[in-house]
Amino acid sequence: MATERSLSRLIDKLKLQPFGLKQLAEKLEEVLRNYSKGEFIISYRGKELNLKKPAIMGILNVTPDSFSDGGEFLSIDRAVKHCEEMLENGASIIDIGGESTRPGSEPVPLKEEIRRTIPVIEEIRKKLGDKFFISIDTYKSEVAEKALDAGADIVNDISGFHFDPKMAELVAKRGCPAVIMHIKGTPKDMQKNPYYEDVVREIIQYFEKTIEDAKEKGVKEEQLIIDPGIGFGKRLKDNLSILKRLSEFKVLGLPILIGTSRKSFIGAITGESDPKKRLEGTLASIYASIIRGAKIVRVHDVKETKSFLDILLAIEEVNC
Repeated sequence: MATERSLSRLIDKLKLQPFGLKQLAEKLEEVLRNYSKGEFIISYRGKELNLKKPAIMGILNVTPDSFSDGGEFLSIDRAVKHCEEMLENGASIIDIGGESTRPGSEPVPLKEEIRRTIPVIEEIRKKLGDKFFISIDTYKSEVAEKALDAGADIVNDISGFHFDPKMAELVAKRGCPAVIMHIKGTPKDMQKNPYYEDVVREIIQYFEKTIEDAKEKGVKEEQLIIDPGIGFGKRLKDNLSILKRLSEFKVLGLPILIGTSRKSFIGAITGESDPKKRLEGTLASIYASIIRGAKIVRVHDVKETKSFLDILLAIEEVNC
């Protein structure tokens, strides 16, 4: 237990000591600097998104079987309209996915995922312009490459570059931002008795290794965004522990994305079986995330989330 001031004093003293304590001081200094970092900037294709204030990532699933909105936006026209609505309601990023990764889901063939996502990205760029960010929710490098060619800006990989070894190389080559998420197992089997001794510590270790591996393949650290993967190979208590201890991920010095929207852990607590009726629980989890350092929230209900964040941030920022 220590305050930032006491840690700073300790670092100064360790720097003067032998036996490798100077190196320890340097590591502590780096961690403290990372933990205190409050502003991040995402940039690509001449666009910038300042994350001093939290940003909203709106979910656009062009799938027939997503757990909450499967089949609603399969037509290109409906997908474009929903994208437009989310932008008008306050989304800064639109996350487009062509494969459901709900627990127990089967992988979608490469060609089918491309067929679902690429025409939508092309039409959104054609109809709505290029002033906002689009992320492609995929773990397949070929899908990600075609999406970037079509106008996407961010790769959102639930596997953290682990399912497709070429993904990190693609992100390095294109210089685009990328979300690396933690998952235990695969979507098909991830909820079959997952277990952790210390879920937050183990996820931080996963990210440290993943970041180093990505850097060895040419990815720059400032390209990366971390997502601890709520619901992806996690028990109820794991999800709650991640939210309660989210600030610990700040030691990595990267923007934190959190995705709790409508998820089953909310239903497990509230008893609400209909994902679309889990808005209140979603907003409660967003509050817990934001006050502990989350910089991007991935949600279905953009309008309600924007109003909620406006009030929350107004309260937190007032000088009194």
